[in-house]
Amino acid sequence: MTKHIRTAAAAAGLLAALALPVASSAASSTSGSPQQYTMQTRFADEYHGGEWDATMVLTVYPNGIVQGTYRPQDGGWKTVTGGVDGQQIWLDIGMMRPLHLTGTFRNGELRTIAAIPGPDTYTLESTSVTRNG
Repeated sequence: MTKHIRTAAAAAGLLAALALPVASSAASSTSGSPQQYTMQTRFADEYHGGEWDATMVLTVYPNGIVQGTYRPQDGGWKTVTGGVDGQQIWLDIGMMRPLHLTGTFRNGELRTIAAIPGPDTYTLESTSVTRNG
């Protein structure tokens, strides 16, 4: 009986040892350095004149999480949270009643549409981008 328990324990240990390289290679596919982007942005209503310019700093983590800040030219700042999956991105700007944006993020270029009720279409897009890492 003891021999069977030792054999089973040895087999379980061997299987666990063989599974370690597989697990570590799977984890490395989402590991890596976060990428940081500093971009000048333009927020505009497509049907009315005027725009609001700001600086947005985004950190994009390998697992798709996005964090950053949004700093309008008129002062202050807001927290940015979101996620990216391939070239699709969603962002929430602000904490209380955040502005929700969806769109694309390709090579640091941001093109989004704001989810605001009503007939107007608001866009937020990058006008220039600097990649910081």
